[in-house]
Amino acid sequence: MSSVIDRPDHGTGRETDLLPSIGVWWPMLEAPLQREILEHPTAPLRTAIVRRILDLCELDDRPVPRSGIRLGANERAYLAGWTHAADWT
Repeated sequence: MSSVIDRPDHGTGRETDLLPSIGVWWPMLEAPLQREILEHPTAPLRTAIVRRILDLCELDDRPVPRSGIRLGANERAYLAGWTHAADWT
């Protein structure tokens, strides 16, 4: 079963298109970086985190936008489900 929160016409912007699917990189991301994201899931991701995500997915040749990347509603929903399933505390 899967859920989609954003409507197709919602227009979340192209920022989330710059990152691979969260289901690919989140399990590989180091715990300190996961904690940082979980503390403020709506804040822009630091450039170092974006670079690490791209590196984990072997996409480190992609440019990192200077304006920052924010997780969309679907990515935040994934994190909510992950923290619930993993009993992250």
